[in-house]
Amino acid sequence: MKIPKGDYGTPEIAPAWLPIEQRNEAGDLVPSKPIIRCRCGKLMSIGLHHVHADGRVTASFLHDQPVPDPCGFHEYLELEGYTGPEFPPRP
Repeated sequence: MKIPKGDYGTPEIAPAWLPIEQRNEAGDLVPSKPIIRCRCGKLMSIGLHHVHADGRVTASFLHDQPVPDPCGFHEYLELEGYTGPEFPPRP
């Protein structure tokens, strides 16, 4: 499933991916692994997932939140318009 690039000012765009940056040791801002806004609107990290340079995310994304508001969103994601680096999974 292709999901669009979103931002923090448009929570109604869901699902979406949100770019983030962090400072490296030299103090420069560098891209970090994107955040996913789930179909239900919750922001989620994807540390255990692999973000490929072409925008594919493996393994599948699952938001298995049972209560109080069940979600169950489960898809293979592709980050539409992604031009960032590849990020391997982090244990």
